[in-house]
Amino acid sequence: MADWEKAKRFQNRKSKMEMKKMIEWGILGILLCAVFAMTLMRTPAEISTMLTDITAQLRTYALIVHGLFLAMIAGGLAFKKIRNTLFFLFIAFLSLSATIVSIVYAILPNILIFAMFFILIVNAYRRKELNFDLENARPVTLFFGTLGLIFGFWYLHWVADPLLLNALLYSPVGVINCPTMLTVIAFLILTVKPRSTILEFAVGSVTLYFGFFGLFRLDAYVDVALIACALFLLMRIGASIPRGAFFSGQVPAEQKTNIRRQKQKREF
Repeated sequence: MADWEKAKRFQNRKSKMEMKKMIEWGILGILLCAVFAMTLMRTPAEISTMLTDITAQLRTYALIVHGLFLAMIAGGLAFKKIRNTLFFLFIAFLSLSATIVSIVYAILPNILIFAMFFILIVNAYRRKELNFDLENARPVTLFFGTLGLIFGFWYLHWVADPLLLNALLYSPVGVINCPTMLTVIAFLILTVKPRSTILEFAVGSVTLYFGFFGLFRLDAYVDVALIACALFLLMRIGASIPRGAFFSGQVPAEQKTNIRRQKQKREF
């Protein structure tokens, strides 16, 4: 094959990849705008009443999710070979769980959010972009990841008194948005390269918005943890993406090397 034909094919593939990326980011932008707009359709009092009622009604389920949370963390720490799979399954489960709960209670913004999370998480795992190499994680990464896990599990809002004890037992992770987002973003913070930029940006943006929303409109002071984790993740994305490559089909050199290695393994 002539060199010019190879170059033309390469350019065509590159153009298709860039177009696909632009479409994906465009869809994400539309979904985020829709979600942010829909959150303003109810008053803070209505939202607080609804979330408090859902938390109370699903206490037993939340207690089961807490047990699963601890089991997955223990399993991931103990068995490194299946850690990626265990952590992927857990955050995919949380997203799917919150989607189903939102459908049952007709919470449209949460349906869009967590269905989007679920699809992006599954796609990232399929592309080998969920890698939990905790042994080589930086201390700052471990700090923010641990912060998110603690307050995702022990979300100090929406539960009845005594708050500290009841939040430890059945805070609504996997049930409503903020504790579920906080747990998902905590796991994403703990990943190493290669990562899914679109997944991290989607989760980081939504978590940051709901962190400020909960803090200033719902008086959920624990949502400071959402803001801190989201800012860390978004700043990490900004620091790791080459200029001009954020919305294109370009990927960092390390990720290109990883892709080539995967192709070589398939060939053999």
